[in-house]
Amino acid sequence: MQITASQLQSKHKALIDALKRGETVEITYHGQTLGVVHPARPSINPQLQEAAMNEFFGMHRSAGRADVEGELRTIRKGRRGALGDL
Repeated sequence: MQITASQLQSKHKALIDALKRGETVEITYHGQTLGVVHPARPSINPQLQEAAMNEFFGMHRSAGRADVEGELRTIRKGRRGALGDL
């Protein structure tokens, strides 16, 4: 897909849709290529990332922390549990 610099503001939805389809978009200005926008690609395999996170958080296994997601969920709860004690 090719789009001019002046069309970026009015056709930004078309640009986003093209990127979602995996297309590369060329941006031109006065007939010359100004830049090329490529769709983002995941840089890391999600399974490898999860394994690395579990290994990192595993250093506290002896403290009873089993998994990363559970520990983060516990941390993010905040003080709401303490309010029930009043």
